[in-house]
Amino acid sequence: MRIGLVVHGQPPELVGGTERLVADLASALAARGDDVSVFSGSIEWRPEPAVVDLTPEHDGVAAPTRRVHRSDLFFERWDKVHNPLVERAYLEWLDDFEPELVHVHHWARLTTHLVRAARSRGIPVVLSLHDLFSSCPRYHRVKPDLSFCEVAPSPEACRHCAPRWRFQGDFEIDASVTGFVEDLRAEVAAASSVVVPTRGHGERIADWLGLDVELEALAPASEHAARLAAAKAPIEGRSASAEAPLNCAFFGHLHELKGLEVLLDAQARMRDPRRLAVHVWGEAPDPAEGERLRARAAGHVVFFHGAYRPEDLSGVAVDIAVLPTLCAESYSFALDEAAALGVPVLASDLGALRDRTTERLALFPRADAGALAAQLDALADDPARRRAMSAAPAPATITAAEHLARLDEIYTRARSASGPAADPAPYGDPQLALRERLFLLREAGLAELLRSEGWEDVVADLQRRLNERD
Repeated sequence: MRIGLVVHGQPPELVGGTERLVADLASALAARGDDVSVFSGSIEWRPEPAVVDLTPEHDGVAAPTRRVHRSDLFFERWDKVHNPLVERAYLEWLDDFEPELVHVHHWARLTTHLVRAARSRGIPVVLSLHDLFSSCPRYHRVKPDLSFCEVAPSPEACRHCAPRWRFQGDFEIDASVTGFVEDLRAEVAAASSVVVPTRGHGERIADWLGLDVELEALAPASEHAARLAAAKAPIEGRSASAEAPLNCAFFGHLHELKGLEVLLDAQARMRDPRRLAVHVWGEAPDPAEGERLRARAAGHVVFFHGAYRPEDLSGVAVDIAVLPTLCAESYSFALDEAAALGVPVLASDLGALRDRTTERLALFPRADAGALAAQLDALADDPARRRAMSAAPAPATITAAEHLARLDEIYTRARSASGPAADPAPYGDPQLALRERLFLLREAGLAELLRSEGWEDVVADLQRRLNERD
């Protein structure tokens, strides 16, 4: 089968979870004989729109890849997702490759007309909802005050939360929110099949978007976690003490949304904080954030182990793992890794951590350091409970082979359910041409506003870094 994969970035340039998942999928499909092509975004700004064709042999991508570079300023912002110039390049890729099926994985760095553009060519489209982006201008539904948003997106709900420039008033934000929500609601509704990593994740998005869509729950393959050796519990069979503390693992990106501060605050609130030793694997997004976390940990038993790979956790000496994330994770590879260590897991009562819970986990209310402290004290006191949780079933996972077999079934159903090919809209489609002109006019106005705000230095720095790369 000729399969087109659409994603916001690919290794070796971008190596996030979704990017790596798509790269692995491209490799697996190509290895079994499918004809695979990838349409990818890029984080690299260019002074002019650019389309680059990459090959596995010369560029290290998993499959032949057409990568688009956007030239509009600050294109990763929520109100800059739509880009008709990218849509035109995407339509050209569809017509060049002629896929029998397209699998869309994200809109960021690309545009919000990916599903509908392929459907206009009569191509069945499988859409994977890897995160909460389709229902939130802030991507994660976490507000500036770090509270979690549970309401449907709308101008009223998002007006005082969506990121904006100083010169943007409520009228512009309301119009942008309306366009953002209508575009992504229409994209999800237009898909031949909607795939979600957990059913709860998909049902929440569908509810927020006000859609009644059939969901295909398919977990990503999690074989790397299965290769981890069980942890060595330093105080197995004993209650914790200041001399022999309960050893707690936290691992992941040290961004504030991952909740390390909640764990550090919980440690400080324990009856005797010396009974807990926190081991932190991961790096902060910038040095200042790392220093701030170290300052918050001062006076307590906290070890920062620095950057890590998942395999670095194999066989570590810890008694429990804590996942205090502030995000509603859609699946959580971190949960798989924690479970593979064979230790009790304390986790936020939110998103996939709640969806996938077993007796291996004890949940606590999101961001509630007091509740987490109580759970830590209870585990520190009770080795029998730690043993029982360690022996309980881990959250279910699937192998890469199982994932691909299930995806094959979804692809087959999507192809059989799609109607006959529609007449493709020509590149001279007046609607697309009008959107391109309006887009360019908006960019010209934005550039002038940014210049008046003193942002020309930022653009000059982008150009300087691009020149250094060349």
